[in-house]
Amino acid sequence: MAINNVDRTKFIRLLSLQSDLESFVGKEFEWFSNTGGNVIGTIALETGNKGWNYVVLKRKEMGEFRACEVACNFYNQAAARVDCMFAMAAAG
Repeated sequence: MAINNVDRTKFIRLLSLQSDLESFVGKEFEWFSNTGGNVIGTIALETGNKGWNYVVLKRKEMGEFRACEVACNFYNQAAARVDCMFAMAAAG
């Protein structure tokens, strides 16, 4: 499954709602989508303890996205990115 970087605008368009993920995972820095647009993910930096986090969302039968994987407190952005890519591939 191909996973691509997307900009925040496309990520929000895929999400189909004005979600406030930043209050949940932190300030978002990277956004991803698989080719079909049914699995999306974002990497964020938590402001409190400065750990890198990610959330992977998968489109359900009714078209809405639900979180299927959340991970927290990676020591750097690259480590969170690698784990997020594996989680997105597994969710696809």
